[in-house]
Amino acid sequence: MNTESEIDISGLRCYDKSVDDVTYSVPRGITRETRGRVWIVRVLKNKKVQVSARFTDRRFGGTRRALDAAILHLLHSGHAWRRDDVLQLNERTAVHWRKRSGVGLCAVAYVTHRGPGRGETFFLSTYRRVASGRGMEKFRGKLVSVLERAWAIDNESRDTPYPVQKSIRQAVDRLFDSDVFARFKQAGQRKVDQIAVAQYVESLNRYKGRW
Repeated sequence: MNTESEIDISGLRCYDKSVDDVTYSVPRGITRETRGRVWIVRVLKNKKVQVSARFTDRRFGGTRRALDAAILHLLHSGHAWRRDDVLQLNERTAVHWRKRSGVGLCAVAYVTHRGPGRGETFFLSTYRRVASGRGMEKFRGKLVSVLERAWAIDNESRDTPYPVQKSIRQAVDRLFDSDVFARFKQAGQRKVDQIAVAQYVESLNRYKGRW
């Protein structure tokens, strides 16, 4: 049996979790501890714990209510993973926003391999160049190369036939004109804002520590 939350989680990245023969849609960042009958909210970013809280079934009057409380906590923290944060190009290829030291926020593509292994990661562009529009042609070229690589992995081929190359370029052009890509850029802006706030708070804490 499936059960839906009264809280709108349609924009979040979720997975299905079965508890006592009931399937719940659970946002990423929330896990279930069976022994303690508790939902755990834990967000780790840049090797630092950003959010950590526990919501027991007993305290909130049931599994569903405890999960809803955990979801609200995650949403209010500002660290929920949203679907727009990831640009899923196909089953094998996705583009993420990632903060890189000395560079800032970047678009990074990840291509999975067949079988075990972490796959391949490709740098595409900085957010600044994507937002300004100055780096879009280079971004487009790199994205085409990534998709050609994904096709080669899928088809166990060293070369990508011209008709496939043409199809990939057309697909990338359509992507850049889509609402999906516009929302992905907006997600990048949210992350830039979050990084700026985090850096400001960190600088304040360092300043206070001097007194």
